[in-house]
Amino acid sequence: MGAMEQRLKDLGVKYLRRTINEEEGSPIDQLFFNDPDGFMIEICNCESLELVPAGSLGRLRLPWRSPRPPPPGSK
Repeated sequence: MGAMEQRLKDLGVKYLRRTINEEEGSPIDQLFFNDPDGFMIEICNCESLELVPAGSLGRLRLPWRSPRPPPPGSK
């Protein structure tokens, strides 16, 4: 993660860094940035991510500073 973050800095790419699951004892570091076409990319150290059934996850929550996707059918 450190090498990836340094590479983003070297290239002048704006990114958001966040850590989740610290309270559970298995922190996961995340880096979010946009590719040249505007797609959001997430890099994480997900090897420490505990896998759980998809139905138990609830609603997807985006990072609070991230732009919300447009509603379906909007331009």
